[in-house]
Amino acid sequence: MNLNDFLSRLKTNNPEGWYIFAGEEDYLKRYYLGALRKCALGDDDSFEVFNHVSFEAADMDLGALAEAIQSPPLMQDFKFIEWKFASISSMSESELKTLEEEIFPLREEFPSSVFAIMTTEDGLDLGTEKRPSRLAKLLGGAFNILNFPKSTDNQLLSWLKKHFDASGINVSLEPLNAMIMRIGHSMELLSHEVTKLSAYLKANGRDTLTAEDVELISPASAECDAFAIQNSIIEGNAEKAFRALTDMKMRRTEPQVVIGMLAKTYSTLSSVSLLADEGENFESIKNILGLSTYPLQLYLKAAKKLGTKRISRALEALLKADASSKMGGIAGYQAIEMFITQNI
Repeated sequence: MNLNDFLSRLKTNNPEGWYIFAGEEDYLKRYYLGALRKCALGDDDSFEVFNHVSFEAADMDLGALAEAIQSPPLMQDFKFIEWKFASISSMSESELKTLEEEIFPLREEFPSSVFAIMTTEDGLDLGTEKRPSRLAKLLGGAFNILNFPKSTDNQLLSWLKKHFDASGINVSLEPLNAMIMRIGHSMELLSHEVTKLSAYLKANGRDTLTAEDVELISPASAECDAFAIQNSIIEGNAEKAFRALTDMKMRRTEPQVVIGMLAKTYSTLSSVSLLADEGENFESIKNILGLSTYPLQLYLKAAKKLGTKRISRALEALLKADASSKMGGIAGYQAIEMFITQNI
């Protein structure tokens, strides 16, 4: 099932069926699960205590689930059963067999019970559209499956603009990009910051957001730290690297986390540089590594400036520093500072 088909059902007030909300984008999973819940239960909450059953765990008591599905709704057309934070991928073969043989037949027998599962981020491997996983094939026989992968930058930019428009705040591309770079790609965090920034502007008699407002009001996330480190490497700017390192020290970020950020950036930079050396064009590298256009442009520019040998030496030095710290050598921020001095 695609999202448009799902929304069409909600518009006609027909929630009937079983659903799985899967994928990495937790904010959207929760949002549309809530929309389905409201459609099934309606606005009158007088009988919600009888018609709403919620399970919240990685695993499930299938006996309790069967009992909930078989119990009819009270004074309403539908009963809503939800299983949140499910990890279907970790279910045993015997549990999957019970699900298929004993639970699935209840869908047709009790159509007034709307059943929805919201998985954890990695709670269900769906495979691909062309090659669905074994679980996706099994579950597809009983459930309408909606997949919510991580949103792209362009999707987030459009989504953010709609939210600011709804709040009466004018925005341009610059502050929106600043939000993604500073706060990260979590729609949950971005949603909170839209509310906070909108309230801040209105309290100060303003209606237009700037990148400076984002810098002033919104806290930097771990993803922002990673971006700052990545940027300093790509630009070859040791001063920026030390500034980013100081910020992370103040927030007490573990040194091993910082080393991981550095390693990830140098590893990607090394891959980009090697592929470019082999004659791969921009689109080919983009598809092979799964990078967005703008980051890849920066990586290619850095790769051309630094060269593959220098990048490889830096990556090797970083891995040695990491290993040395684990074996009693120079450790912590001292090792990172030494690496930056010698390689950026």
